[in-house]
Amino acid sequence: MKRFVYINDESYQNDYCDNQISNTKYTLWNFLPKNLWEQFRRFMNQYFLLIACLQLWSLITPVNPASTWGPLIVIFAVSATKEAWDDYNRYISDKQANEKKVWIVKNGARKHIQAQDIRVGNIVWIRENEEVPCDLVLTGTSEPQGVCHVEVKHAEANTA
Repeated sequence: MKRFVYINDESYQNDYCDNQISNTKYTLWNFLPKNLWEQFRRFMNQYFLLIACLQLWSLITPVNPASTWGPLIVIFAVSATKEAWDDYNRYISDKQANEKKVWIVKNGARKHIQAQDIRVGNIVWIRENEEVPCDLVLTGTSEPQGVCHVEVKHAEANTA
């Protein structure tokens, strides 16, 4: 399949995905069900939930149900809090990367835009020691031999 990229032609740029980064696992709406699903995918959590439910039946156990439900709820709350904090930090990191200012060349003039607004076909102007904001094809360099060294930093992958 052939793919054509039109330089600085906005009429074709909507055919491709945007440059926005998102490594978050949760939203406000899906946090509780998704987190509980992940908690109960672990066999030990399923086991302790079964034991806690059986302890609600006073005919088969003399133990107070609070002795199992209390620690179970505390463990789930601590795990959920940790997951929420980690996801919030991923959100902040993504927001900083998306809102970073970069230069593009449009109609022969440089223009400052946010990294998330870069589209396929934009010409991105990168200076020495600047972070590369997206996948690029190198078209030119100021080095006399045309050599360009790019150091790659791996981002955290979202496995959800």
